[in-house]
Amino acid sequence: MSLRFRLNLLLSVMFVTILVLGTVLVIGNARRAVLEETESTARLALQLLEVAYDAADPAGVAALQTRLREELGEFENARHLQVLLIEGGHELELTGAPATPVAAPQWFVRLVEPDATELRRPFRSEGRADAEIVVRADPGDEIAESWEDARPLLLLVLVVSIIANGLLYFVIGRWLKPVEHIVAAMDGIEQGDYRARLPAFELPELATVAGKFNRMAEVLERSREENRHLAQQSIAIQEAERRALAHELHDELGQSIAAINAVAASIEAGAARSSAVTIAEIGARMHGVVRGMLRRLRPVLLDEFGLTRALEDLVDGWNERHAEAFCRLSVRGTFDDSRDDLGISLYRVVQECLTNASKHSRATEVTVELERRLSGGTRLVVADNGKGFDAAVTRPGLGLLGMRERSEALGGTFKVEASVSDGVRLTIELPPSTEGVR
Repeated sequence: MSLRFRLNLLLSVMFVTILVLGTVLVIGNARRAVLEETESTARLALQLLEVAYDAADPAGVAALQTRLREELGEFENARHLQVLLIEGGHELELTGAPATPVAAPQWFVRLVEPDATELRRPFRSEGRADAEIVVRADPGDEIAESWEDARPLLLLVLVVSIIANGLLYFVIGRWLKPVEHIVAAMDGIEQGDYRARLPAFELPELATVAGKFNRMAEVLERSREENRHLAQQSIAIQEAERRALAHELHDELGQSIAAINAVAASIEAGAARSSAVTIAEIGARMHGVVRGMLRRLRPVLLDEFGLTRALEDLVDGWNERHAEAFCRLSVRGTFDDSRDDLGISLYRVVQECLTNASKHSRATEVTVELERRLSGGTRLVVADNGKGFDAAVTRPGLGLLGMRERSEALGGTFKVEASVSDGVRLTIELPPSTEGVR
């Protein structure tokens, strides 16, 4: 059942209730008016007949009847009355109300018609037999008049109810029309069309929903583009790394192996001492190449001595290679029990920050603060005094995207504060006992 149908059903019930209550009120007033008017007419007629009876000649019955009929003839509403004169055991009809059809619907007549109205007045006087006048009122004309008065009001209530209900049905349909656009846009988002947008709606509530939806769609579209860019860059970096490893294996190890073969041949010719020195030099060079390749693939110190020692080695090596800048490392708390994913993620984040500081920021000072809190959570802050960048304009690069991905994968938060000529400050907050969510 749609919202539009429910609202119109509720309004229809309300209007029907109003119509019923209005009808009950009108019928109640009409019934009361008919009863009062009928009783009033009967009482007035009875009073006139009493006066005429008292003034009539007690000796002549015919004269009395004539007198009473004359009085009734002068009474305008006598045609709605049936008047009987009962005297000496004889009943004489002075006037009778004709049974005329009522010009009103039968349902209205049944609801409005009062109980039969009958008034009796006995008379006792000297020289005359006991008599009684009976007046019975016919409410037909009063009912017809009440119907004429009530019909326009009932018709007005009915017409207003129908028009108002139809108008509200149309207006509600118009107001709820934007819901179809919202559902269509949400279907587009569900199918991957993050460019779907909603227009500005007239209703403030729907306009707010449209604004929130459009901002959500923009964030989703931007996130998808960032993920696509990150995936492309990741693939490119993997291929570049493989190419570099293949180049080193081919140039360094391949040449070293060829040199060893040549030295082996010279040993066979008798130059043993000089050949041994050459083999030692080649072995040392091969060991350096393999160690560098292993460091790039996986920091050995991280597995052997833990995160703190691996970061110290990373910072010392960076300071040796960059005489124009200096990095300070501060570690508070112990990380010996850190899980493998936490340790490698923090190590790679610091490594990426140092790489960015040397390549892009032109910083002279870099600080790395790593803290294990009493609650078990971890906080990493890396700041430099480089040239910085405008975070509102500059699109985040692969390095920042990768660090954010690592932080969010551990259930943490990632925050970058940067401004032109004021350096960059990166803060990562990780909860205790973090578990990867990906």
